[in-house]
Amino acid sequence: MKTWAKIACRTIGVAGMGLAMYDVGRVANRVSKNTSAVEHAKYIENAYFDSRTIDSDSYISNGIRKGTFDWRLKDPVPSLWGRVKGYFKGAFNALGNNILIISSSALALLGKGIYAKIGAIGVGLSLAYDLIRNGFGVGKNHPMQ
Repeated sequence: MKTWAKIACRTIGVAGMGLAMYDVGRVANRVSKNTSAVEHAKYIENAYFDSRTIDSDSYISNGIRKGTFDWRLKDPVPSLWGRVKGYFKGAFNALGNNILIISSSALALLGKGIYAKIGAIGVGLSLAYDLIRNGFGVGKNHPMQ
């Protein structure tokens, strides 16, 4: 394979992998923020209901219950756990959605000869499909029709 073909295949492979990994990172961050908010809301809901149930008429128990509720509202662990859980969930979801372009880019980067060319063509075809399908809406079922 000539030098210009090698450079072109590697460049296309790097561009495809970069686009896919950018998409994975952005989706993971968005899902991470949403999951963090959901986990924190669940935690606060449980803390609220725990603070509102009364087992006895004791003033000491009542003070402990109120103090614990205030402390639980400031706990950063549930939202941190939600961010971590959401990041992995979003990243693996986006990796699954971009598996075609990731595998084609890897083949273009790591393959030799005809395999690198097949990988570069695969990257081009998957990007063209994405442009035609999502950019122009060809083949989509439109809700207004």
